[in-house]
Formats: sequence, structure tokens, C-alpha cells
Amino acid sequence: MRVRWFHVGVLSACLAAALGAQAQPSETVSAAEAGQPVAQFELGSIYFNGKGAERNPKEALRWFRLAAEQNHAQAQYMLGLVKLLGVGGVEKNLKEGMAWIQKSAANDNVDAQNMLASLYLQAKDVPRDPAAGVAWLERAAQQGSLTAQKNLGFVYRKGELIPQDLKKSFQWNMAAAQQSDMLAQFVVGEMYYLGEGVEQNHAEAAKWLTPLADKGAQNAKLILGKIYFEGQGVPPDYKRALLLLHDVAIRGSGQAFFELGRLFEQGEGEYRNEKEAVAYYTQAVKYKHTAAAKRLAEISAESPSSGEMVQSMEYVENLNSAVRGNKLAQYNIGVFQYLGKGFEQPNYAEAVKWFTLAANQGYAKAQYNLGTMHENGEGVTKSLAQALKWYRLAAEQEDAPAQYALGTMYRDGLGVKKNAKQARRWLQRAADQGYGPAKSALARR
Repeated sequence: MRVRWFHVGVLSACLAAALGAQAQPSETVSAAEAGQPVAQFELGSIYFNGKGAERNPKEALRWFRLAAEQNHAQAQYMLGLVKLLGVGGVEKNLKEGMAWIQKSAANDNVDAQNMLASLYLQAKDVPRDPAAGVAWLERAAQQGSLTAQKNLGFVYRKGELIPQDLKKSFQWNMAAAQQSDMLAQFVVGEMYYLGEGVEQNHAEAAKWLTPLADKGAQNAKLILGKIYFEGQGVPPDYKRALLLLHDVAIRGSGQAFFELGRLFEQGEGEYRNEKEAVAYYTQAVKYKHTAAAKRLAEISAESPSSGEMVQSMEYVENLNSAVRGNKLAQYNIGVFQYLGKGFEQPNYAEAVKWFTLAANQGYAKAQYNLGTMHENGEGVTKSLAQALKWYRLAAEQEDAPAQYALGTMYRDGLGVKKNAKQARRWLQRAADQGYGPAKSALARR
């Protein structure tokens, strides 16, 4: 996990955000000259930005100092930033800059508190002091600073700069998550899943991770897929797990390929498929996944047939391409499953799954095969309406077997009202391509 520390390299952006864009009404000038610190800060901001008056960093610094000396926390912070950066022709002075930022932080300015924490934790311009850094983060976080809450969650979980404290990490990540921060919400879900700093609770993990997965967060999809596969805290849902893990895997995640291997090795019914498990483990190995390599070696040693499976490169290569969306490979995997090639028996439901993926990408042969499976009730509930739909899609792409099938359905009134004209039209189109059964059908009419 990475944390975006607030550091001196981005201070110029902070200056613009903190100053905003003010105008220079006469009331502001009068109030500033009368010694009102709020007006003095606003006037300093006007001169610094050059909006409402000609840009004049030195004059800006003068007004910031006047407000800062009256204990105006934001002016103290801005004066400190300008001195730390040495911007706008202002001489850089780290010692003075730090002194003003410390005064601002002591006056509960959360920006200053976060700045000091970052400087102390990263040893930027000051000696590293993790205890001081965390103390300033704590003060900012207690005031509701999202940045501080996330950084505290990170440092307490990481345990590098300070002793690890998973309970405190969870506490601060939860505080940030409740402010709708997506990274913190993911961390809360992950910690519930792992039982880090909180009692393990997969149902709570799913609650936090589901909205993130719905928004496309890949890490959330990976953990959520594992939760639905393992069925701990939620009912097992292999279909949902497969969809989630597949979506992550095709984007290049070795861990997701490994989890897909586990799913097909340990799943139930149509989701228990040793050959697919081996194929997914093989793909995970390409991403240098150690556990996948170990499991493949174990499978090879368990039985000769399993060893042969590991070497079945045709299926593996097709599956690797299929999960990346290659429609020809998806069709080929469907054929493997339909024929039971390399399996103990055909798996029509699995064949339907792969044919559908290819058919939805417009692959005519897959569309025709889906038509026959719907017509015969193989792997799906028999549906002549669905058969007609898929035959038509393939026939319109000049697939001769589909044109013949569509013609016979019109001829015999299967799933559609008998229509001799439509029957002849489609049979003729198939015959014109030299399709023998269509020629024979026309000759008998």
C-alpha cells in the first residue's frame, strides 16, 4: 500500500489552494491598516496571488507577518510555507519557516500539523522524529483531518517508523472511511477480511468492498471474489466469484489467476474442473506466482493423468487467450467442453458459457452452436425462441449450417410460425454456399 505524503515538493500547489483568489475591496485595506488580522491575511493573499492588486511577494509577506504576529494561525502557516519554499523572490529560511509552521500547528491549524508530521516522518529539512510526526498527525486527525487519519492508519499498519499497532490502524482507517475516502474504505474491508486490528468478519468485509468493486476497484474485486468463493460470512456464490476474479485476471493479475485455479480445483458442480484449474495455475506461474508453481508440481505428482493435463498446452493456450477476451479461443474452449476433449465427459453447461462469450462478440460459429444447444436443451433449458435468435445472428453472417437450421425452423414451424417463403430463402442461401443438407432439402420440395 502506498501513502501520498504531503511533502515540500508540492508546497507551491498548497500555497495556491490555501490562499484562494481574493479581490481588494477598500474595506479589506482599511481593516488591515487598522490592525485586524483576518483582513491582514486576506490582503497578504491578494498581494501574493496578484489578483486584485499587482503581485508583490514582499508586500504579501509583510501582511502575513503582521497577521501572524497577532496569532492568526493560517497566516502563520502561509508565512512558514513561503519561508520554507523561498518563493517569489523571498529568501528561503528553513529555521524561520519551521518556527512559524510550529506556531500555526500549536494553534490547531490542521494543514500545519500535517505539514510538520510529514517533515518529521520523512526527515525533510529536519531530523527524522517519528514520535513527533505521529503526535502531530494525532492532533490533526482528532480534528477530523482526512489526510492525517489516512496517514495514521498507514504508519500504524506498516510498523516501520513506529511500532505496529493494528488496532489503531483500523481505528483511523475507519475514521477516514466514514468520510467517504475510497482508499480507506478498501483498507477497512481488507482488514476485516484478514482480521487485522479487528475480529475477522467476511460479511463486514464484503459490505465495505462491494461498492468499491462496483466502481471498478480491482483490489476490491480480488478480495470480494475470494470471499464469495470461500463462502465465509456470505453464502458461496461461485458464479459471482468467477466473474470478479476473471475481470481482475485479464488485467494481468497472477494472484487472480491463482484464485481462479483454486476455485476450479475446490469448487462444486460445474465449478469443479481440474483441467481449468491447471490452466489457471499455469497462467499464474507466468506472473511468477510461487504458490501456483508449487500447486502445479503437486498436481503433476498426484497422478499420471494430472501430469498429462499440465502438459496440455493446446487447452492452456486457448484458455489463456479466452480469459483475455479472444473470441476464437473462447469458441475453442467451448468445443473442448462440448466434446469432452481431454475430460472424463462433456460439460455442456461450461460449453454454453464459453460459446456465449464468443457469440456475444459476434462469432458466427459460436452463435450457431448456441442455437443447436438451445434447440436440443444441452446445458440450458430447451428454448426454440433462443435457438431461432442465435441461428438468425449466425445466418446473417453467412454461416451455412445456421442458414440451413433457420430455414428448417421456418419450414417446420419450430419456435416460429410456418413460412414457406422464408424457409426457401434461407435454405437457398445455404445451398448457394454448397451446403449439402440444404441442397437435399430443396430437392425434396
